[in-house]
Amino acid sequence: MFSFDKLNRIGVFMATGYICAGTAIAVIGGIPLWTEYFESTFLLISTVIICTVLIAGALGIILMRYLIKKVGAKAVYEQDILVYMIGMLLMALTLNKAMFMVGLVIVSGVMPIFFYENFNRQLIPVKKGGFSVLYLAGWALGPIVCAIVIGSLSQYGLIVPRILFAHFIVLGFWVWVKRLDIHENYADAPHWLLAKKDDLKNSPAAPSEDGNNKN
Repeated sequence: MFSFDKLNRIGVFMATGYICAGTAIAVIGGIPLWTEYFESTFLLISTVIICTVLIAGALGIILMRYLIKKVGAKAVYEQDILVYMIGMLLMALTLNKAMFMVGLVIVSGVMPIFFYENFNRQLIPVKKGGFSVLYLAGWALGPIVCAIVIGSLSQYGLIVPRILFAHFIVLGFWVWVKRLDIHENYADAPHWLLAKKDDLKNSPAAPSEDGNNKN
């Protein structure tokens, strides 16, 4: 039987994978609906969204390098989901192009590191085999659910992606609460995110001699 802590970890890992992969499909799959809403062309909206995701993602990585060096990996990785939720909220409640773009920039800025961190952490237990493979189930489930919902309910218009974004917010809040209970020290955080390699030893993100994070 799984312990309560073990079930928490499985649930959080599955949910983070669901959020990471599902968000991408929800945004991409909703492009035709946003094109109609903004009275623009599919090519223009697609180009703007893709460019925004790439640029915001790059800027997000640069910002994360700075924040991890200053406040530590634990503080960043425990609160990044809250920033994601703010971006999702703006996209779910979009009333104009500016509101949608601000939300997209926020989400895109957070997602690269959120994706990288969670996927790599989940690969560690998965390599052991057994029930640990459940950790990766969310990465498949998220896109499947979003694709089915958008494909089968697209006739209802923009309410479909709005609901998808809203359910990511609810799930994200649950992940945030549960992740705090797990008490991760994030000692295995990717050190390449640090702004300067020479600062690794003095960084709050660096693990101490006993393997725990200095935070």
